[in-house]
Amino acid sequence: MRKLLGLFSVCALVGVAAGVTGAGATPPTGQFSAQEYGRAQQSDNAKVVAHTGKDVDSSTYSLAPGADTGWRTGPGTTVLAVTKGTLKVSQAEGCASRDVPAGKVTVLPPGQFRLQNGGQDPVELLANFTDLPHGGAAPLVDGPADAAPACAGFAATAAANGISVGKSFRGDPTPYFKQAPTAHDEHTGAAVTSKELALEAGKDAFMVTVTLQPGFSTGWFTHTPHVAILTKGAWAFYGDKDGKCQVVEEYHAGDAWIHPVHRHLGTVVGNEPAEITLFGFNLKHGDPPPVFGSNADHLDFFQAPPADCPTQLR
Repeated sequence: MRKLLGLFSVCALVGVAAGVTGAGATPPTGQFSAQEYGRAQQSDNAKVVAHTGKDVDSSTYSLAPGADTGWRTGPGTTVLAVTKGTLKVSQAEGCASRDVPAGKVTVLPPGQFRLQNGGQDPVELLANFTDLPHGGAAPLVDGPADAAPACAGFAATAAANGISVGKSFRGDPTPYFKQAPTAHDEHTGAAVTSKELALEAGKDAFMVTVTLQPGFSTGWFTHTPHVAILTKGAWAFYGDKDGKCQVVEEYHAGDAWIHPVHRHLGTVVGNEPAEITLFGFNLKHGDPPPVFGSNADHLDFFQAPPADCPTQLR
């Protein structure tokens, strides 16, 4: 079992994906490596919502003792997974503050919030943001802070201080909305402009970057929900479309996608490695990290291909 490392640490999971057996199994093939940033347990049932034409971002942060983001406006969903220390979260909605300890996840809807470290130890944090302005400033650290909301006991605005970014990945999910199997409403035919992922209380969220070498294929599999950002190379998903087995989604560096649970096959396109950062949800609490072939709860390779599709495309 591979040990899930803490925030900012590196796990060199380099090898050949193989070893899944059983009737109908289609194991991944090819070489990959993975850098894991951490995981935390989802405290409540929640929703992550993303819209076309807006960026998504997955980043790691460290907050020194006394650190403060100042008041910020999250235009979309903000997922905060605390992996070390205790994070104070204040929200304009409800004029309330709460502490989020290490090992827990909180999900903020659109609106004003402020993050602080009032303890003596650093806070380490994984964060996912949706509906950011395309090509805009980095969340939490760039740009001026907002004025404080009209809430009794809430301090005036403060500039961000004591917060640093570790890893940061940003992508545009617009190509996903144009080509995904659910790109149009099955009843009205209208273009779908948003995607919603349901998070289940008690399960885990995590963040990982996988580097997939040319020739890598996932085999046919299903997975739990995630937001994915492709930062290098090109990547394609195959599926059954119009009665034929063909590419149903194709992405290039800078693209992102928001995937619910469904079956497909992914593969590297071209002769360059593909690098994908996943912010995943609903992993069974305490299970091993979701590395290819190692975790049937998150990555289920016991999936037969669609009728018109081969077991492997390489």
